[in-house]
Parts: sequence; structure tokens; C-alpha cells
Amino acid sequence: MPLTLRVAFHAVRYGIMVLTLTLAAWVLLVPASQAERQALRAPVGEARPEGLTGMRIARAMVHFAPNRAAKLLARASDGELSEELAGMMLRQLAAGVPADPTAEPAVATAPGGARFITVE
Repeated sequence: MPLTLRVAFHAVRYGIMVLTLTLAAWVLLVPASQAERQALRAPVGEARPEGLTGMRIARAMVHFAPNRAAKLLARASDGELSEELAGMMLRQLAAGVPADPTAEPAVATAPGGARFITVE
């Protein structure tokens, strides 16, 4: 193999390794930003809230290959999810963890209690 091809091969190989290590370090080691903490509804002082790793992996999947990631997720569900639903779920996860449906709304915890309209 000529020297030029070997140099090009090793440059591409090291480039892929650097990209992979950078992505893994961002997912696993970097603390959450203010926007990520707000999306995950985490307290201000918490550096790595629960759900941060999954959110970052979903963001990377949606950024690099959204259609392929949706197809793989739909195929892995054994037909329970369509590609459109899988893509929508990935985008929602990338945007942040959805609110807990059993939790009370923010208005209910405001001073003065909840404000509901009742018919008498």
C-alpha cells in the first residue's frame, strides 16, 4: 500500500477516534448547562441531573441521523412503534424529559392554591 494511502487511512481513523472520544466525554463527563437543567426540571445546584445522559444521547442521534435512529428504534420495538412515533419520541427525549403526568400543575403550588372555574 502506498505511503499516501496509509497516511490518509490513519488520519481518518484517528479523526473518527477523536470524534468518538469527544462525544463520549460530552455525554458522560460534562456537567449540565442551564438550558439542560431547565429542560430536565432539575434543581439549580445539581451538576448531572437524572436523565441527562439519555437526553444527550437522543440529541446526538437526532442531530447526526434522525431517520436512521427512528428506523432502528422502530425495528427494535418489534412492530410496537411506527417510525414516525419513534422519531417523535426521540425528538421529545432530546428536548428534555416530559413532565410527570401524576405531578400537580405549577398553579396548584402557587400561593393561594389552585384556581379552578366551577359551575354552581
